[in-house]
Amino acid sequence: MNALGGIKVVDLTHAISGPTCTNALVQLGADVVKVEPPHVGDGFRHYTEHAGEPLLSVPFASINAGKRSIALDLKTRGARTALWKLVEQADFLVENYRPGVLTRLGFPIEELRRRNPRLIVISITGFGQSGPLAQWGAYDHIAQAISGIAALGSVDGEPRKIGLPIIDSFTGYIAVIAALAALRRRDACGEGEHVDVAMLDAALKLANQTVSVHSYTGRTPEGTGNRGFRMVPTSEFYPTAEGWIALGANNQAQVEAMLHVLGEEAMLADPRMADHAARVANYDFVRGWLEQALSRWRAEELEARLTAAKVPAAMIRDVGQIVRHPHIVERGSVAEVDLPGYDRPLATMGPGFAADPPQRRRVPVLGADGEDVLAELGYDAPAIAALRKEGALA
Repeated sequence: MNALGGIKVVDLTHAISGPTCTNALVQLGADVVKVEPPHVGDGFRHYTEHAGEPLLSVPFASINAGKRSIALDLKTRGARTALWKLVEQADFLVENYRPGVLTRLGFPIEELRRRNPRLIVISITGFGQSGPLAQWGAYDHIAQAISGIAALGSVDGEPRKIGLPIIDSFTGYIAVIAALAALRRRDACGEGEHVDVAMLDAALKLANQTVSVHSYTGRTPEGTGNRGFRMVPTSEFYPTAEGWIALGANNQAQVEAMLHVLGEEAMLADPRMADHAARVANYDFVRGWLEQALSRWRAEELEARLTAAKVPAAMIRDVGQIVRHPHIVERGSVAEVDLPGYDRPLATMGPGFAADPPQRRRVPVLGADGEDVLAELGYDAPAIAALRKEGALA
């Protein structure tokens, strides 16, 4: 997809939330130049599952393929000058430092926008540019904890985090929405802006329904564990004779269809199964009965029979099982990228929606694109050599 062809992005991000935003911009066709510290780069390069060349962890590769990397020491005058040249030609600058760090580096927001009035600055932080918590640091599990999301997953009072960096990733996508909205506004009025994106805000956006329920009832929503949002026992996870199944029988028609598939139509006469309210009120009985009924089935067979009967259901799979599923293969949801030093393509995810076949992109080696980027800014060979001698460019 080349919807953002010709759009230039200066990427001053690290870890997950910021790089997720710029990864989506790359997948939409933007030219993203990732500015990294010399020799160490983005800290995510040092994460687990290393493969290929040094400083190329697989998690880093998954959200940075297609970007170009330049290694600049922003403590030097030459590197700061080069970054200013990049900024003056850019459409976006995306950063996820704590508030104030850009200013300390010599790039205050006001000056960025003065030098390039069309520049859109996207600032991603844990808690935003303002408020009592603005200077707090954040990781994904910290955002899950403070936002109430970990409490919503609790079982018997023990909070549970979601097992992947969902807040980091969702914050990155919120930033993409904000970036595209700001680009649309700039196209209309010719002026850029500074967009403030916070992980805590994104987490609460994910939990929007519970925020509204609390506002209406005055009660704090309780943790649900594996129970479905409607709290009915016919819509949650169950073990079977082989594997686990997720049931989604929420309405009366779905419950009746499920009982028909199970060969248990007689249960429709039990008043504890009569309607949604009865099933919630008699949760323990219905849950126990379903555990017994489902124990005679295999999850894969149940999945096929229930979905054929229009009952939402899915066998609980691991990642390896789902990425090889014919549905994912046919839709082209998984993309392939080139990882330097790795002898075969690396699987990663495409843009997250059905689109043209994704372009095959390459994971950037730290600083590998520096000379090309500088040449595009007008630096000749002696000027680039001088930056290397100064230590501004690695």
